[in-house]
Amino acid sequence: MTMLAERTAQILRCIVGEYIDTAVPVGSETIVRKYNLPVSPATVRNEMARLEDEGYITHPHTSAGRIPSDRGYRYYVEYLMEEEELDGVFKYSLRQRLVDVRQFSGPFDEWLRLAVAVLAESVRNAAVATVPRPPRCELQHLEIVVLDHGRALLIVVFSGAWVKQHVLTFTEPMTQEEASVLAARLSDLFGRLTYPEVVGRNVALSPAERQVMDAVADIMAAEDEALFDAAYLDGILHVFRQPEFAAMDVVLELLANLQEENLPKAIPFKRLAGQDIAMVIGGENEQDALRRCSIILTGYGDPGSASGALAVLGPTRMRYSRIIPTLRFLSEVVGEQMAYLS
Repeated sequence: MTMLAERTAQILRCIVGEYIDTAVPVGSETIVRKYNLPVSPATVRNEMARLEDEGYITHPHTSAGRIPSDRGYRYYVEYLMEEEELDGVFKYSLRQRLVDVRQFSGPFDEWLRLAVAVLAESVRNAAVATVPRPPRCELQHLEIVVLDHGRALLIVVFSGAWVKQHVLTFTEPMTQEEASVLAARLSDLFGRLTYPEVVGRNVALSPAERQVMDAVADIMAAEDEALFDAAYLDGILHVFRQPEFAAMDVVLELLANLQEENLPKAIPFKRLAGQDIAMVIGGENEQDALRRCSIILTGYGDPGSASGALAVLGPTRMRYSRIIPTLRFLSEVVGEQMAYLS
């Protein structure tokens, strides 16, 4: 993205900040009057025309004012925004409210389901939290239970006592004793390995052993892909109260995409990829229904053992300068509660 000249960038910062605060398209008169810039109204109008030509702002058909485009918001958050400093009272209150949730919950997963409402309230937008998982599944051992007619139940046990099952049909039927010996040998060969290590290990296997390990590899690949499958959502009413979502068809389309079972597809958790904070703004969303929204993501927990993700979803006009430091603080507190309750 090309860097803007200082004066042009200053006017863009005024437009974005004013629109975030008021939800009203911003005119040149407002910029001159409210922000006391040392330039003439004609200069502001010329700079706004340049920003519009270059795609940083646009204007609704019903107004002479201008609003930020997705490109304008992106430039703002990357180069112009100054994060707000959270005051101690706010941080103490938020931490205490999350601690208080413990009296209504049991293990961390239950706490997280209740705590996501507090997260949403603190940012006045929708909040999403995923259940923590290990970074990659690790095979612990296999068991095979013979059923009938060559069929057998494959039981794949991962580290952390996490289990998946799959029915196999062998070309040659085997006894339970033969199946148990086969499972024990494969457990010795592949136990404590991750998916890349399992598929990369070069050892001679019988056809039946190869069939089992192909099935195990498919299961492990699917589990690694499903890292963010379990997620909780709250606070969607905060979003629907914004003027951008006044139309009923917009609300219904967004609701359909934000059912909990759809969250792993709707929320681009993989954008985090080791980053402290990731942002997806408007049209950068892959889902059409979310292109009026921005999503800010962060992680929590220990990436080396178990971790999850937090996300805030709201209109592109969201208050990035406040939400980003709040989300960073929430990551710290949720990580603390995970360590305490797990």
